[in-house]
Amino acid sequence: MEKIHKKRSSTGLLAPQLTCQSSAAATAAATAPHPAPASPPRVVSAPPVPIVQPPPEPLPPPTQDDGVRLRRVHTVAVRDYLKRETQTFFGVQRDNEREQRRLWFERRRRHAARALGDLRLDLPPDHHPDDDDISMYGASGAAPREARGRVQERPDVLPAPAPLEEPATPPLPCPGKDSVARLTLTGLSLVVSAVTRRSRQSTSAQWSRSFRNSGAAQQEETEVEDTFFTPQSSVTPLTQHIDDVESIEGNKRARSPVTSGGVEYRRPERSVSWGAGGARIHTPILEPLADNSNRRQYGMGVVGRFFRRSLRKSMTHHEEVARQLDELTDYRPYFTWWVSTVQTLVLLLSLLCYGFGPVGFGRHTHSGQVLVKSLSLQQVEWEEPASFWLGPRAADLIHLGAKFAPCMRRDARIARAIAASARRERDTACCIRNDDSGCVQSSKADCSNTISTWKKWSSGESGPGGRISGSVCGLDPKFCEAPRSIAPHEWPDDITKWPICRKSVLDGSAAAGRAGHAAEHMACEVIGHPCCIGVHGQCVITTREHCDFVKGYFHEEASLCSQVSCLDDVCGMLPFMRRRRPDQLYRAWTSLFVHAGLLHLAATLALQWLFMRDMEKMAGPVRMAVIYLGSGVAGNMASAIFEPYRAEVGPAGSHFGLLACLIVEVIGAWPILKHPRRALLKLMGLAFALFLLGLLPWIDNFAHVFGFVFGFLLAYALLPFIIFGPYERRRKIVLVWVCLISAAAMLCALVALFYAAPAYECAACAYFTCLPFAPDMCASQDVRVRQMDGV
Repeated sequence: MEKIHKKRSSTGLLAPQLTCQSSAAATAAATAPHPAPASPPRVVSAPPVPIVQPPPEPLPPPTQDDGVRLRRVHTVAVRDYLKRETQTFFGVQRDNEREQRRLWFERRRRHAARALGDLRLDLPPDHHPDDDDISMYGASGAAPREARGRVQERPDVLPAPAPLEEPATPPLPCPGKDSVARLTLTGLSLVVSAVTRRSRQSTSAQWSRSFRNSGAAQQEETEVEDTFFTPQSSVTPLTQHIDDVESIEGNKRARSPVTSGGVEYRRPERSVSWGAGGARIHTPILEPLADNSNRRQYGMGVVGRFFRRSLRKSMTHHEEVARQLDELTDYRPYFTWWVSTVQTLVLLLSLLCYGFGPVGFGRHTHSGQVLVKSLSLQQVEWEEPASFWLGPRAADLIHLGAKFAPCMRRDARIARAIAASARRERDTACCIRNDDSGCVQSSKADCSNTISTWKKWSSGESGPGGRISGSVCGLDPKFCEAPRSIAPHEWPDDITKWPICRKSVLDGSAAAGRAGHAAEHMACEVIGHPCCIGVHGQCVITTREHCDFVKGYFHEEASLCSQVSCLDDVCGMLPFMRRRRPDQLYRAWTSLFVHAGLLHLAATLALQWLFMRDMEKMAGPVRMAVIYLGSGVAGNMASAIFEPYRAEVGPAGSHFGLLACLIVEVIGAWPILKHPRRALLKLMGLAFALFLLGLLPWIDNFAHVFGFVFGFLLAYALLPFIIFGPYERRRKIVLVWVCLISAAAMLCALVALFYAAPAYECAACAYFTCLPFAPDMCASQDVRVRQMDGV
């Protein structure tokens, strides 16, 4: 036992030495030359021992706690995503704040160059807003295009010593990074080359090179390189592209190749030898995918192809093409395109359906002889407001969704007028002509005692069932089956509360009715029915000819004006939820897409194309949509409060909200502009011109003022990295909350004031939004009807 212990101990002491010797021997063997082995050594391997693995343990079934935990994880993920995207939208995200600021500065610089004027030139080439602590308000310029990709030198890295025997040569400028378009085309070329590598062959070649000899394979490799990858040379891709187009300009059917970033796209050859043996099978589906000759080229869009414009003419200005490639990071003005298209279509459809109204600056008079309810031809005149915008009538614009307060909430004055008309109608009765020519509902003064009989029930001569209210021409509870007058739904003894009879049955013929004097008002032919005239819901009993002449809404199914709601006819759109209770508050939004005429639409499209399109390229469609729609709705609500009886159309408030956003941007980009005062005066002059335009009919200055204030608040809240003074993240968050809360409070106050305290009478408000440059230019938009002869 003692010997074994000594042996183990000696072995332990000699272990380091043996290790050192073995390592030294291995090193020497590695450095010494190795003779060639006579024969490979024989390796004898033992059979593998099978490894027995234990059976896998069954997974426990999911429990209810796991489902709750999974839903909680999903909820947290969605919440974090929304929080991160919201912070990025407002420009207060910590993770990518620096990158977002750089991107915003580049977009802002391009917007200032496009819409605000020239930029300053006395700026360092590598200036960036992150270099100082003034941020966007202290940014004084941007690097030119040739110095954009230059990397700034690091002050903490010492330059390497230059060799003494060689003179120091100036370093070559680093080329700028490839644009997004070039990278995109390069990636597409790699995809196309991968798909079409085995499908491109000459006329007498096969589709595959897997069964060719070495010469053919080498020739194919050379052909592929010459076709898809052009060697780098001093010729720019744009120059090479122009040369290619000029060389094949004579052939109109050939397509010119496009080169970008060293990649050339051409049409693959269609002639293929379908050998049965060595060739691979060609899929016809891949052939159209490999055809990239119809790919979009610079300057050759849909319009260029339609007019067969040559690529050489559209590529004359290389700087313009390079500028477009640099601006690929800007937003696309999708909202500007969408809202302009919708406004144009709405006006065209309205002109197609309703036609043009009278053109002028005052009121237009229509006159003619029509058949009135006395069954005689009379001279009738009626007036309606004219429009110089070359568009539809006033009533048609209200029917299309113009801002009109009586259609948006219950109007007290119109409600009192309807109640007074119902009281007068309660004293009417059926006026029956003695010659059996017809009957009409009228008052006693309008019924001639000479040729007619006024059938009126009273306490001394009651009607069927002891009624004293009536009679009504063509309407009686006794002769109506739907709805029937049965308990508990009996018709009251008040004709103004009678419903419309959908199915009536006459008891006997007309002669029997006249003989018994009981159903005389039911046996006669009714020649007059309710007609809604004008924009204030005026209802009269007249003939269809007279109603059609004054452009009214004729209700042949009704017998009394109390049975119809003229405001439903005037307002149109969606019907009221409650009868005679207008609730179309959405007109504050729909009127933004309605215009008074072609001239009005042309002015709107010009403003949106010149200013809104460039602003949206910088701010994005979401921000621009919120500012545009929010300013327009706030302006229309203010207009509905102070001018409730004038129908107004057009995005007047939206345009002033856009001008407020542009003024905020001019103030923010003041240091980088060459002439900032000139840009500000230009916008102020445009705002003053639009304010003068608001003194004309159909455009409201109340919408201009409140839309400007609302747009100013939304601009500071939604545009990122814009604050008062030096930029700081915490101050920006406070500014966003203050502006959003102020804008929401302003909108809620306007809605509450619109319902609680509307201004029915405001003489000064009328002159603020419309000046009478011509007689009757700012007169009431209602229709006035006059009959030259007596009834």
